[in-house]
Amino acid sequence: MRVVLLLLLSLLLVSCAATRGIVGGTNDQDERGVWHRVMEGQTLWRIAKTYRLTLEELKDANDLADFVLVAEGTWLFIPKAEKVLYVQGNGSALPPESKRLDFVWPLKGEVVRAFGKLKNDFNLGIDLKSTASRNVVASERGTVILSSTIRGYGNTIIIEHEDDFCTLYAKGIESMVREGQEVERNSVIARVDAGRGGNGDVLHYELFFKGKPVNPLYYLP
Repeated sequence: MRVVLLLLLSLLLVSCAATRGIVGGTNDQDERGVWHRVMEGQTLWRIAKTYRLTLEELKDANDLADFVLVAEGTWLFIPKAEKVLYVQGNGSALPPESKRLDFVWPLKGEVVRAFGKLKNDFNLGIDLKSTASRNVVASERGTVILSSTIRGYGNTIIIEHEDDFCTLYAKGIESMVREGQEVERNSVIARVDAGRGGNGDVLHYELFFKGKPVNPLYYLP
């Protein structure tokens, strides 16, 4: 009888520990919330916005490595939510033929690293080396949804545009914008800084459609 009681107690403790681990693994108390399954075209920032969370809150609740990529089918815990909400962005991952967007080069310079596979690595964007001004400009009109530091990217700016596009500016930059700020096409948002992170005067630039990286060279003039 005593063995049975000890076994039941052990199972109960394991069950409690597993339950706490499911809820993001960030605290030891039961937390109210729902589970959201990431569908095609949904981005972390769109999910956070829909559930009225900050990107930091969503990241911390799910122990995410960064803000940039999340695989379709991933289950995310949404703290404090009472029901699963529809998140805009579902649909085809093929970019539309949009005439409303007119992307411009974020930096005057040359492409020193192209989009795609390079040896054993894959570049999700392009790297631009400044040959004139160090000013980094917004490629299109939009809203700054991130101006912070991301592991592997360094100082990073993400701007959300119309038609489910987002642009990312990273590596050796000094941000000049804040989250929530509206920016116009060609407005200065950062400066490349040769003293930051050993990146020299190089800007890393990515373009996303419905949360998936696309080759920026297809959209730049």
